[in-house]
Amino acid sequence: MKIEKVSDHHETQREHVYHRLKIARMAGDCEPGQQITIASVAAALKVFATPVCEALRRLTAERALEMHPNRSAVVPRLSSEEVLAMRRIRAELEGYAVRLSAVRVDEERLERLSQIELALAAARNRPDGRKLLSLNEEFHFAIYEAAGIPALTDMIATLWLLSTPTLYLPVKPEFIGRYRFEAQNRNNRVPISALRVHDGEHAARALVAEIAEGSRMLGALMRGIDWNAGEKTQQRKRRRWN
Repeated sequence: MKIEKVSDHHETQREHVYHRLKIARMAGDCEPGQQITIASVAAALKVFATPVCEALRRLTAERALEMHPNRSAVVPRLSSEEVLAMRRIRAELEGYAVRLSAVRVDEERLERLSQIELALAAARNRPDGRKLLSLNEEFHFAIYEAAGIPALTDMIATLWLLSTPTLYLPVKPEFIGRYRFEAQNRNNRVPISALRVHDGEHAARALVAEIAEGSRMLGALMRGIDWNAGEKTQQRKRRRWN
């Protein structure tokens, strides 16, 4: 975890720790089942234990972490059924956001989307899983933010936060070589073209198709590595901790 200077002000420390943990979670740095201790975070960020504890509680309330009695938290491991159900919810919310964005998107944002799309294609060709995950998030939220409804963007962001360990799964070094990303490249280009002519329905269909293609890839991978066996192991650990 990258260490940054933190103000002595308690509120600033708490927000800093919260955002650093959230960034690490979104970047795929936290594996399902991974334990995060108050002491290790406090040492890494050079802060006291109290703001770390408060940040962990906040992330627990958002269901991004699970708190345990031994001054630690664990990244939850969702079942494959839960993961794919969450992606279906994402498709509904994100499709709605794209339709709204099509009305308000401007040339500056469209140019930004085009640049991100080129960078995404390059990251897929290398392949660079970490960069791919970061750019994919940037691309999607550049569209959703154009809708001008922060509450909607926040709801989508929460679903992404909960999904992150599995968002990163297909692009991990040991798995990324299995996939051809031509369909994903096409599904990124189409919404940009549709947004240029303010065709929200066409843009939404393309985005939903991208989520569906990702779900297909992810579902096959989860079955191949017996993902749910790990989820059952974490359930047994929960019973011991509790």
